[in-house]
Amino acid sequence: MACLGIGQARYCEAMSDENVEIVRAATAAMLRGDAAAALNALDPEIEWHATVGGIDEGQIAHGRQEVAQAFADYFAVWERIELRADEYIDAGGDEVVVFFHEVAKGRASGAVVETDTGTVNTVRNGKIVRVRSYMQRSQALEAAGLSERE
Repeated sequence: MACLGIGQARYCEAMSDENVEIVRAATAAMLRGDAAAALNALDPEIEWHATVGGIDEGQIAHGRQEVAQAFADYFAVWERIELRADEYIDAGGDEVVVFFHEVAKGRASGAVVETDTGTVNTVRNGKIVRVRSYMQRSQALEAAGLSERE
């Protein structure tokens, strides 16, 4: 186990650069709009859990096609959306946590929403097999078996 200082919090984590790089590459592809590369990083039987506390909480997309449709539906709600991956944490074993910062403007309401979210990505055999999303940083860390420490 290695402990890394990140801001004021410290996280203890086992290092697995390969899984982090798989998730980082998939995220980068998604952020640059390369849907084919992003979907290719997912296992064909991916299980993607919508954000706990989000507008689509409780929904689960199964398989690449359902994930693609879920993202299309999500992006259709917004007139403008800016998404940035701020931090990647190897949670040990098969799991990688990613923290995102998102600013979006509602298509119908015009309301601007700014959030920080986290995902827990499970990687097996070089593919992302499960993604669980959370509105709160502490929930994502807890789901990955980690904790925030001052």
